[in-house]
Amino acid sequence: MQNLKVDAIYITHVHWDHWHGPSLKKLFPKDTLIITHDEPNKRSVNDLKDIGFKNIKLLKHGETFELGDIKITPYQFGLFLNDSALVVETPEMKLLNANDCKIAGTALRSIIKRHGPFDFGLRSHSSANDRVCYTLETGDYTFDDKDHYSRSFALFMDAVKPKYAVPFASNHCHLHKDVYGMNNLVNDPFKLESYLTENKLLEDVELKIMLSGDSWSSENGFSINPENRKYFDNKEKHIAEYRDEVSNKLDGYYALENRIKPNSRIIEMFEKQISSIPSIFRSRLGDFSYKMVLFNDVGEHHYVVAPKNAIVEECESSMDLGATVRIPIKIFLDSVAMNMFHHSSISKRNQYIFKTEQQLLQYETFQDLLEYVELEVFPIRIKYIGNLLKAYVRRWREVIVYVQAFLLKRKGMPIYDVEEEILKKT
Repeated sequence: MQNLKVDAIYITHVHWDHWHGPSLKKLFPKDTLIITHDEPNKRSVNDLKDIGFKNIKLLKHGETFELGDIKITPYQFGLFLNDSALVVETPEMKLLNANDCKIAGTALRSIIKRHGPFDFGLRSHSSANDRVCYTLETGDYTFDDKDHYSRSFALFMDAVKPKYAVPFASNHCHLHKDVYGMNNLVNDPFKLESYLTENKLLEDVELKIMLSGDSWSSENGFSINPENRKYFDNKEKHIAEYRDEVSNKLDGYYALENRIKPNSRIIEMFEKQISSIPSIFRSRLGDFSYKMVLFNDVGEHHYVVAPKNAIVEECESSMDLGATVRIPIKIFLDSVAMNMFHHSSISKRNQYIFKTEQQLLQYETFQDLLEYVELEVFPIRIKYIGNLLKAYVRRWREVIVYVQAFLLKRKGMPIYDVEEEILKKT
């Protein structure tokens, strides 16, 4: 599988499950054409250059690029983490691949007006976020709604009205022992199909479930292997068999994790990343501190993290600050070393435990600020501000969506309900 010959690769956004350096380096020659969108921050393109790719094409929001008789046009969405949807047009068909991009409202309507109608609409339908890893010990707080992903899929397709709706970018399983029990939370495409049928959603668009190896062509239409469905009819059994099949690799990884210990260099690096947040923003967190527990099967290491002062110090295991974040040592080391700490939670192996809602909200604010560090928004640079302003000359419709979202959040609406409400009005 090394050195695959492809015409081009399009990268939607900087998340580990979409932008994976080890896979890119292993599978593709360094002269492969890599296409991505021209974001205000240059994290993605800089990282591509760092791992040796030189043939990089940056496309502005709404800029069309031709590959033979294929035309592609990216559309960015997201204030700081610029995710992107991609329009693909050929003489035979038109496709809108939203992937993980939560584009909605006026920003989505402009795409439909410019490029529609579409033959295919592709969108994610399951969670890659960390909301299931949070615990609030007091009060009634809803972190997530498992059916949200199916409803938002249907609302998006109702707005786009493609001929075929294809569930995309969410078909995964958990094999690590820490998260194996979360497989029942995965909203696979057949769960999505059942939910849509039971709730009489998406009745005007044809749902097409395409799995690995399935295809479509303008000459022959769909080629879908019905045998693939059997894996979902008895999913628990097949995932268990898969886990057993790769048990040697899993055991090797567990052994690797258990050999690793935290070190002063990585703690100092984490402190430096925290200090990159301007003090004016850190001071707004007040005296909020939390206990960070780095663990593996061998033992635990305990630290107090004080964001306001950008200090991380060892502490006694008995210390109780009311806010505790547990992170596997390997995940912590990797995410800090790659300046991706905010997205360590994508592993779903972290645990966030808070006694009060205020502590929860303070930690979420801290996490958002760290995301701006990894996206090179902080430390603030004049050049970045200029890039941001230039980008929003083309992306002004997004601002309308952000205002709508802000007003709905002010009413106390959870973020997943905000997304659905804006999609309803698209």
